[in-house]
Amino acid sequence: MKKLYCITCPSGCQLTVIGSGFDMVIEGYKCSKGKDFAEAEMKNPTRTLTTTVRTKFPGVPVISVRTDGEIPKDKLMDAMQELSEVIIEEELNCGDTVLENVVKTGVRVIITSSALMKLGAELENKNVEIGRRGSSGSDSAAGKAGQGIGVVRNNIGVLEDIGMDAAGGFVGAAGEAVGVESTDESDGLEDAGAVDGGEGYIKPNSRPHIKRK
Repeated sequence: MKKLYCITCPSGCQLTVIGSGFDMVIEGYKCSKGKDFAEAEMKNPTRTLTTTVRTKFPGVPVISVRTDGEIPKDKLMDAMQELSEVIIEEELNCGDTVLENVVKTGVRVIITSSALMKLGAELENKNVEIGRRGSSGSDSAAGKAGQGIGVVRNNIGVLEDIGMDAAGGFVGAAGEAVGVESTDESDGLEDAGAVDGGEGYIKPNSRPHIKRK
């Protein structure tokens, strides 16, 4: 006599098997599934294997899988050994095949998670976002460069408005003057530099007083 618990439905009937072969008697089942389960357990017990396999993706180092059907109970450990050598290298989706004909039973092993596809989508979205940021940064840099040119032009305009003939020597987006050459009207005033406090500094709003002979 052998006692079993049926696992085919939530009822979990407690079964009693008496004898074997053609003389086997099964008791305790509430539906035909219980009887079929008991007969299969006594003759050739099978199970659905659920486990995980490794992947090459750091974001999802392992992923869940299961057999797409039942395999003999005595082959479960062999199937585990075979799956331990599997490494997924593609972004497979839920239901995709990981291994065909596991331990020569004719049963497939399939993925039961969409984590790899989600990971691929997240990486793609990040790449798109990085591309957008890079493009935006380039536009911003170009805008700032344009503003810098405008500053220089504005400074030149100011110099022209106040009557100064020399507008050269302005460089940089900030429009800093690094050297304003003297004109003929300076009567020989050399190196009228535009450095604050430097010798020969010309104030923007005034002209140098030069004594003529």
